[in-house]
Amino acid sequence: MEGVKVRARRWFTTYRGIADANGNYSCDGTFRNPANYSIDWERYDFALQDGWLNGATYNSLKITGNWNLNLNSGEQEYYATIFRAAYHYYYKDINGLRRPPGNSFFRTQLKIRAYPQNLYDGNVLGRHKEERRFLGAQIKIYTYTRLAEDTYSTVIHELAHASHWNMWREADDFDDTESRIKESWAAGVEWNLSRSVYPNYSRGFGNVYTGVVVDMIDGLGGTDQVEGYTIRQIEDALRGKKSWINWRDNIKNKYNNGTENNLDALFNRWDF
Repeated sequence: MEGVKVRARRWFTTYRGIADANGNYSCDGTFRNPANYSIDWERYDFALQDGWLNGATYNSLKITGNWNLNLNSGEQEYYATIFRAAYHYYYKDINGLRRPPGNSFFRTQLKIRAYPQNLYDGNVLGRHKEERRFLGAQIKIYTYTRLAEDTYSTVIHELAHASHWNMWREADDFDDTESRIKESWAAGVEWNLSRSVYPNYSRGFGNVYTGVVVDMIDGLGGTDQVEGYTIRQIEDALRGKKSWINWRDNIKNKYNNGTENNLDALFNRWDF
């Protein structure tokens, strides 16, 4: 699994390595005798939690030689999927989008709490709480019994909220933005990035979680007749806009697009 940090420890000596895109790793030292291997599900900018203040980890029994791990079920597979999605948004190709809040002197790691229980009867898959930046988890994921692609896409969705909030911090109040804008934007990013890993990924849309972002990007035609905007263009037009109409007008004013005359009809289509 790309980006995961592996530790090999025996008594007071620890060696470390980071897995490459093929899941292979090499620690910076070796042991002749059996050693304990472990994974902390975190990187510099984000960390998974399996409790209020507990970091999510995997610990092996003592083994001799190479440590090969295949996670295909249970809580650790769940943590691995959440890690993959977060690693994608923070460090891999995201089509020019802004990254979520990073770790720095005045900020802490973004915490993602992974719940291995069924909560909210499946009606809520994740939550983003920007005010929990310094205490508790800013993002919570409740998809333990779902497919891996559902977990992956939910993490992308909630990180899109975190990135949107971070984009607002120096401009105005994220909380005052219409819910339809926040959720439509996150749903669009979810669709855009999840499909790079799960090409057949799709999701449903409604009057809050609208498909307006997807319709501005895709070339499927149908009833919207809008296409050709990039995800970064739509994100740039989002900054500082709290209302549905102001977001639409900013897109029209910022860019020249051959289908922009159909934007009014598209936004009206999702305004119900």
